[in-house]
Amino acid sequence: MSNINVYVIVEGQTEQTFVRDVLAPEMAHKGIFLHPTQIGKPGHKGGDIRFERAKGDIGRFLKQRPNTYISTMFDYFRLESGWPGNINISSSTTAIEKAEAIEAATLERIKELFPDHNVNGRFIPYIEMHEFEALLFSDVSILANKIGVNEARIESILDECQEPEEINDGQDTAPSKRLISLHSGYLKVVMGKTISEAIGIQQIRNKCSHFNGWLTKLEQLPGCANG
Repeated sequence: MSNINVYVIVEGQTEQTFVRDVLAPEMAHKGIFLHPTQIGKPGHKGGDIRFERAKGDIGRFLKQRPNTYISTMFDYFRLESGWPGNINISSSTTAIEKAEAIEAATLERIKELFPDHNVNGRFIPYIEMHEFEALLFSDVSILANKIGVNEARIESILDECQEPEEINDGQDTAPSKRLISLHSGYLKVVMGKTISEAIGIQQIRNKCSHFNGWLTKLEQLPGCANG
């Protein structure tokens, strides 16, 4: 088995901390080593997810060692309207359909921009639906305990949206906005890590099929131990 190195371009410090401290140790057991890096120049403010900025980072990693892989971890909630595939998305489309359409369009655009760097084989775009904080709704009991609210309040959100990744992209109803409404002292980076660690990657995979699909793609990369 050969080691798989994946550079994951992330939106901000919350995602970088999650990948580095929660997801990477789990994937390392399978010979997949994740290296998170924030989009854009060091020190930039997260949440500014423009394709012009992302393509530069993606291209830079593609042009480095040809035996590495590149992925992304961007919130749909934060994508600019002009992102490849985003302009044609219908509000009635399911979360997974939205994500898959944007990921496919992103892959095609990167192939056009970097035709000599095996984009099909090395680039695995991932768009979070609709935001990182959706993953934290994968375990009602743990989330309720960590933010100090009654489980029924979280259950009501899931009853409305059906599953974590369908918690939507409204300015007041996106996953992070709902968490702040439940707990005004919610701290994205620290609490995001603490809650996701307590839930565990396997439970998140069980409840978030698109997230699970992304990890499955990484596990299927050549040279990976799938046991």
